[in-house]
Amino acid sequence: MKTLKIFIAGLLCALVIFFAGMHFAQERNEPDVTSDLIESTLIQSSDLITTKYHYSRVGKFENSLELNGWSVPLTNKTFILQFQGEIQAGIDVKECKVEIKDKEVIVTLPEAKVLNHILDENSIEVYDEDNNIFNPIHVDDYKTFAIQQKKVALKEAKEKGLMEEAEKQTKAAIEELIRALPQVDETYTITFQ
Repeated sequence: MKTLKIFIAGLLCALVIFFAGMHFAQERNEPDVTSDLIESTLIQSSDLITTKYHYSRVGKFENSLELNGWSVPLTNKTFILQFQGEIQAGIDVKECKVEIKDKEVIVTLPEAKVLNHILDENSIEVYDEDNNIFNPIHVDDYKTFAIQQKKVALKEAKEKGLMEEAEKQTKAAIEELIRALPQVDETYTITFQ
C-alpha cells in the first residue's frame, strides 16, 4: 500500500512537471513582437494600393497652324476623344518605419502617392474628327491629347480627396495586418505618424 502511495505521488509530480513544462515551452514558442517582425510582415505587401479612382473623360482637341503667333485660317483640325481610366493610390510599404515603445507600435508612413495610372485603351472613342489637308491629324495628336487629359483627370481626383482617402485606407489596412500578428491585438496599441 505504501509503495502504491509513493508511486501515485511520483506519477502526480511527474504529471505536474510535464504540464508545467508544456505551458512554459508554449510561452517561449510564441514569437516576440519586434519592429523587425512587423516591418517584414508589411514588406510582404510591397506596394499597398488602398484606393482606386475610376473616371471617364471627354475632351475636345483643337489645333491650327500658326504664323508669327497668329492662327492661319483654314488650317483648323479638331476631334473629340472619350476614354476611361483608373488611378491607383497608396504607399510603398518599404518606406514604412516601425518602432515599439513599451506597449505601443508606432508606424511612420510615407505620404500616399499615385502608384499606377491606367488608361483603358479599349474604351477610347474618337468623335467629330475634322481633318485638314494643310494640317492633318497625326497619331501623336491623339497620344499627346490623351496624356494631357490623364493629367487633368489626376488633378480632379486629387481635388476630390484621392490622396486623403488613400492615407486613411492605408492606415486601416496596415493596422489590420499588424493586428493579425500573435500577441499584438490584445497587448499593443497602434499609432501612426
